[in-house]
Amino acid sequence: MKVLLWKPGVYDSTRGELPTIGLAILATSIINSGHDVIIADHHFSPPPAGQEETAFIELMEREKPDLIGISAVSHEWRMERVQKALDAAHQSGIPVWVGGPHAVAFWDIMEKDERVSKVVIGEADGRFEQILQSDEKVIRLGRSEVFNEPSFSHMIDGENLITYPLFVSRGCHYNCTFCAATKVFGSRWRGRALEDAFWGELDQIAVNHPKCNLIAIIDDAFTQDLEHAKNFLKEYLRRGYPYKVSVFNVRADYIDDEFLSLLKQTGVETLAVGIETADPEVFRMLRKGEKLETIEKAIRMIQKVGITPWMNMVIGLPGDNPEAHQRSIEWVLQFDQPRIVQWLIFTPFRGTPAYEYFVDKGEIEDGYIPEFQGRYEMLPDDGMFDSKDFSRQAKSLAQLEAYLRCYTPILILSDKKVRKLCKEHGMWDLYEKWRANAPIANFLENTVPQKIKKGQEIMAPEDYNSILSEFKNDKEFPTDAFVYKSVAP
Repeated sequence: MKVLLWKPGVYDSTRGELPTIGLAILATSIINSGHDVIIADHHFSPPPAGQEETAFIELMEREKPDLIGISAVSHEWRMERVQKALDAAHQSGIPVWVGGPHAVAFWDIMEKDERVSKVVIGEADGRFEQILQSDEKVIRLGRSEVFNEPSFSHMIDGENLITYPLFVSRGCHYNCTFCAATKVFGSRWRGRALEDAFWGELDQIAVNHPKCNLIAIIDDAFTQDLEHAKNFLKEYLRRGYPYKVSVFNVRADYIDDEFLSLLKQTGVETLAVGIETADPEVFRMLRKGEKLETIEKAIRMIQKVGITPWMNMVIGLPGDNPEAHQRSIEWVLQFDQPRIVQWLIFTPFRGTPAYEYFVDKGEIEDGYIPEFQGRYEMLPDDGMFDSKDFSRQAKSLAQLEAYLRCYTPILILSDKKVRKLCKEHGMWDLYEKWRANAPIANFLENTVPQKIKKGQEIMAPEDYNSILSEFKNDKEFPTDAFVYKSVAP
């Protein structure tokens, strides 16, 4: 058979850079079963502007696959181009398998969709034939007993891979009320054996992906077994791999000075810590199994070793309200620069206790699919949904205030919208302080060009050049400033 695997892709900070590892792992199982496979990862390699709506259907018509596999989050499933592709495949009689977070959360709804042949839940390592032979439409694989090496070389434009995603472990034995990770990857932590097969995967990166310059550890709980994480880092350093390392996130209660020192030696520049909220009551409702005091200590440890902490905060969690949000802001502002703070608006994942909290309160209906958020040039987000304690508009304005007070430069991408909202809602003084203190010039010079090179069209050239001209006389801004129009997507 010829199998075509597709990731529709969304706009976020990893667009144009980080490939989808799940499809590449499934591809390995397909290849080992004696079949041909093509991966069209439109998150990693977006189609040219203006062609996104038709690119996959044209590929499908050209390749004539015997089977299509789609990995999707709910934002992607809502896209018109995904629905059109499903219609086209159904009309052509091509079976479609669907996996990914959307399949996990909405399997019962997808089961009724005649365009979908199979809904696959669980880890696909070594299971292609099992799925193929199953008579069930909804297939619950659970945890695999093996870890397959991903086959990124079968991905369209795979030769341009610059960031290699790596699982050092899977799963997390915590069950935070808001988190989708345990629903997707399970609640039992499993570390990979650090033996020849594992290191052989890393050795092949230079052969298959010569442009790669970064290893991204995407584990949900990399430090669940801290000694396992340290052993990986020590051997990685001993072997002298040339790639910098990034780590998706860590728990604050599973780090120590030795671990942070090892991270620093591998080139880690930022380290994300999931905080979510600093209001004591909202934090208690998350059932994270750690203390805010522990998180505070961890952030200072990260800064001390010379790594920038990336603090993930969430607005609108169960129990949250404008007053609790203010307490979170004040808690964050106690930390000196350098720090990065990301303020997201909560998107409930079906099957989690947090989702059920809002369903039980009658504030969302069961089957609710969140709207897309995360396009930085459109901040603040629209607030997702109304709740009695925190309206949609209040959450949106809370996000805006938090970014302004944290001096987050990314707001410059939506400057016209931000100005308007600040004037309308009495935040102009915050805007002026943000404009004077945020590192906007550095963001324009260094971050924006990299996003454009990845295919993230985040600003119109005229808007970029207009904002750029405002900073050219700034003593901190270099004279050889980046020119937007000179960088090809």
